[in-house]
Amino acid sequence: MTLSSGDDSKSNTPDPLKPIEVPVFSCIVYVSRTPSGGVHVRVANLDGLESDAGSEREALSKIVPAFKRHVAELTANQTPIAWIDPPSPKADGEQERLIPVHL
Repeated sequence: MTLSSGDDSKSNTPDPLKPIEVPVFSCIVYVSRTPSGGVHVRVANLDGLESDAGSEREALSKIVPAFKRHVAELTANQTPIAWIDPPSPKADGEQERLIPVHL
């Protein structure tokens, strides 16, 4: 195999070894049991995102895409994201989940 030492800066072909910058956001989720035995989740660092489901897995599978859609829309529109910093405090019975979300 022969490697070229020529100037590749003129090439329009992207370098397959160059890392692609993908934004990553921290989704802080508080999880609790509902009186009916289901699960309630709410995003602690972004207002207005919460969901109920029969299991934690199902609840997280609803809340993470909602978080991603909301943040992606704001980012695409160049609208500042209204992060809650520090995140809202946990209520009694809530457990924290930290979920990295790639756009």
